[in-house]
Amino acid sequence: MVRQRVALALHILGTFLKFFAFAYAVPLVAALHYHYRAGDPAEAYWWIYLLLLTATLAIGLVLENLFRTTREMERADGFIIVALTWLVIPVFGTLPYLLPPISLGLLNGFFEGMSGFTTTGATVLETVEALPRSALLWRSLTQWLGGMGVIALFVAILPRLGVGGSQLFDREFPDPLPEKLRPRFRTTARILWTIYAGFTAVQIALLHLLARLPLFDSICISLSTMPTGGFTPTSASIGAYSNPVAEYIIMAFMFLAGTRFILHYQVLQKQWRALKSEEFRLYIMILAAAIVLLLLAQGLGSYRESAFQAISIMTTTGFATADFDQWHSGARMVLLALMFIGACGGSTGGGIKVMRALTLIKQTGAMMRKAVSPNAVVSLKLNRKPIPEAIVRDIISFLFLYVLVAVLASIALSFTGLDLETAISAVAANLGNVGPGLGGVGPALDYAWLPGAARVILILCMWLGRLEMFAVFMLFSPRVWRG
Repeated sequence: MVRQRVALALHILGTFLKFFAFAYAVPLVAALHYHYRAGDPAEAYWWIYLLLLTATLAIGLVLENLFRTTREMERADGFIIVALTWLVIPVFGTLPYLLPPISLGLLNGFFEGMSGFTTTGATVLETVEALPRSALLWRSLTQWLGGMGVIALFVAILPRLGVGGSQLFDREFPDPLPEKLRPRFRTTARILWTIYAGFTAVQIALLHLLARLPLFDSICISLSTMPTGGFTPTSASIGAYSNPVAEYIIMAFMFLAGTRFILHYQVLQKQWRALKSEEFRLYIMILAAAIVLLLLAQGLGSYRESAFQAISIMTTTGFATADFDQWHSGARMVLLALMFIGACGGSTGGGIKVMRALTLIKQTGAMMRKAVSPNAVVSLKLNRKPIPEAIVRDIISFLFLYVLVAVLASIALSFTGLDLETAISAVAANLGNVGPGLGGVGPALDYAWLPGAARVILILCMWLGRLEMFAVFMLFSPRVWRG
């Protein structure tokens, strides 16, 4: 059984790599353009992208054909394939950072690659502007591919995955309350990716035409906004532009990215009742409360910065217009809380998710009522629909794992020499796929100075946070491999 599972996993990974190879065509075209049309000597290494495209395609074809199998995909296979894919794809996405002219080194390169695909946005780059524009585009592209999910993209375009595609889609795009737009997962994946790409295109147009940002910057920022990623072509993030119009546009799209994408579809279908969703209302209430608290701490004059940072941190995008690590301690605590809460379920945001928080609030209320009236029959409902007990148990288990990993990782970081504030916020920022934290990893700083062991721990946090724990832990369960 183990051999069969490995063979199927390697076969599917080969198929994924075969198609992923063509992602290198984007920075390749950019490098050729800037080298031969714009005369940029920094793009002289354009051939590296061609080499990586060819090598990745060859490896994918070898794995796909060498381990060809007719075995049907089971639930256990879904956990294994998704967890391995989210290790392998970032490894291949790391390769441009290891070769000239960037040459970050293995650990820093993998940190940057994992941060990109998991849409964390934490960086080891001290001067982002020093990178060639093709590499800057690649950084943002990795976040865009990782936001809605590379596997969801493959499910959308590969009919041969068949029923097995649902096993992969569920594991990669975990949702506390799983919903499908269509009976076929392939159709659902296509709809979600279409909405995702559409929002990205609209944001590019608005930033370039309305906010007057350079086209290249508009593309890079938009590719990082919808996946709630946080990479920008500048070291000072969005604050480098000092452009209020751009900030308001980015705020709007961060808010959309942090909202359940199925709600977007329903609104586009003129199903206005979807806006009455309890999760969506709580999402707005938490954001509004956070902005008010930030204004109380920072003063009314900080309304734009406060609103921007509240939306950026809660949606786990991680853009910055100010060095919020220098803010009032109360404001920093609000932002730290938002890192843990995160965005809505079924969005591209990370964190615990608003849906889980809402379900636990309802469960707590039900337990209090049961304590007063032990014989009362109390059923949990969300949007007037019962919540199955199995989902409540899953949410409680997830929260336990999330808190456990956060505590253990913070302790481990403290043993590498980090102070308490830096350790806790670094874990919150990377486990929640936020990016910048507080203290030594604030928005004005980077992660390059951290000890190697600390960077390894945070890479694991990114991986665990993006797949929401279970798929990764299943990978280390002998029972899953044996069936």
